[in-house]
Amino acid sequence: NGGRTRKADEIRKLVLRLANENLGWGYTKIRDALRGLKLEIGRTTVATILAEAGLEPAPERTKKKTWAAFLKSHWSTLYACDFFSVETLGTFGTVRHMVFFVIECKTRIVHIAGVRIDPDEAWMIQIVRNLCDPVDGFFRGASFLVHDRDPLFTKQWKLLLASSGITSVAIPAQSPNCNPHAERFIKSIRNECLDNFIVFGEAHLRHLVREYVAHYNAERYHQGIGGKLLTGNAFAANDNGTTAIVKACSRLAGTPQFLPPRGRISRRDDIPGTTRCATFRSSSTAATQQR
Repeated sequence: NGGRTRKADEIRKLVLRLANENLGWGYTKIRDALRGLKLEIGRTTVATILAEAGLEPAPERTKKKTWAAFLKSHWSTLYACDFFSVETLGTFGTVRHMVFFVIECKTRIVHIAGVRIDPDEAWMIQIVRNLCDPVDGFFRGASFLVHDRDPLFTKQWKLLLASSGITSVAIPAQSPNCNPHAERFIKSIRNECLDNFIVFGEAHLRHLVREYVAHYNAERYHQGIGGKLLTGNAFAANDNGTTAIVKACSRLAGTPQFLPPRGRISRRDDIPGTTRCATFRSSSTAATQQR
């Protein structure tokens, strides 16, 4: 061909990646970033590569920022909240309780903010005051709070959040997939805990939720973050040299069961409803004893 040869595929992919990951970068900014990597490319060439890939100029790309891009750019200070309902058995029949919880999206740590039969605006405002406490509030590191369009998230509630430097982000109606971490926690607590019990009153419900959240935050291995614990120390992935006795523990009389991290094993079999442990020897221990 008599015209210019096309840039190498690697450079084209890099241009597209820079444009997709930095929606506000124009042709000149992308060219300068490539120069920093010792790659010489003209501004017009950048424009041609983006046009061939169907990407619009920076001002238009910024207007069409996706929800996934928003989550990624605010990940370190992004929190979410939601309600889930639980039917409890009372003296005169079943009573529906609403559990309000918040979750830090980056760490997946969950905090139960409150339980109430009929939550109202006054109760929600007090909950926000507690969460935004500058000393020990759960929202101390928050800048954005994702929630649905429940009428309980009132204008006054949002103003109180704003006064603490937190922006309220309402997801579109009937779009639970826009709040995936909160929805996943609701599924987990139902499947692993609440669906296995007949709940007798609010005190029983609070106990179940409190025990499960303690398990969720410190003892449960999460596939979404590579099968790791949310809190606790990390150990070698293939540590076959231990000679310790492994203890299989459970909360709430067997629901859920878990293998606790080493150094955090407790035995409280004498207290009903708390952590219970049963011992068995690991394969490495058995092999050591046979030798």
